Amino acid sequence: MADKPESNEEKASEAPASKQAKRSPEGNNRNSLRSLHLLEQSYLNLIMKKPVDKITVADITREAGLNRGTFYAHFSSISELESYVLQHLVDRFMSIGSSWFGISFVENPRPMLDQIGAFVEQHRTLITTIRKNSSSNPFMEALETNLRIRIHDDIVEGFEGDKEAADIALITTDYIVHGILNVYSNWLSGYYETKSLEEVNRSLEPLIKGTGTMLVATACYQNERQKKAAGLEK
Repeated sequence: MADKPESNEEKASEAPASKQAKRSPEGNNRNSLRSLHLLEQSYLNLIMKKPVDKITVADITREAGLNRGTFYAHFSSISELESYVLQHLVDRFMSIGSSWFGISFVENPRPMLDQIGAFVEQHRTLITTIRKNSSSNPFMEALETNLRIRIHDDIVEGFEGDKEAADIALITTDYIVHGILNVYSNWLSGYYETKSLEEVNRSLEPLIKGTGTMLVATACYQNERQKKAAGLEK
């Protein structure tokens, strides 16, 4: 979501640069967390009612029942609040499952697809609203970035010492993750007008299984090749 110009009144009253350079937004006490929650919820309420570039700090604090000082105690700008809200949504999505990619997922993707689908259905209005207020799809982009970092780290650790197999797994992962998220993004945009998300997941399932079969076969092939190479060296 892009930065937006604020009114002259808001620019004049914005927190000094020395204050803006501080902190993590969460703070460290119950009142701080409560204020942060109210600011997040007020922003989410407002983007359902008006374009993001029309929302001001005054709108947010009025909706939250807080003052401007409280806003600037947590965020230096509306853009920073936007980023926090987006990352919070991504974090909730990421908490659905501890394993986003692995043999268990590609062999039986349906349980995870059902969980992902339930999340997308639950937050469909919010995700669609975020998409409409941006020239891109910031939620899906942030989600893909977070998934790739998490999955890539797991793969590199799991295939330690076998760079070739790790690279194959990374390529396959990028293919699957991008494909799934792109399909969901298109569904949210109304591209598959006759399909429910349940039907979309049913279509994805055999594709993921097929890709998983190829990944396992490739890994087995690489393993056998390494064993033969090791035997020849002896």
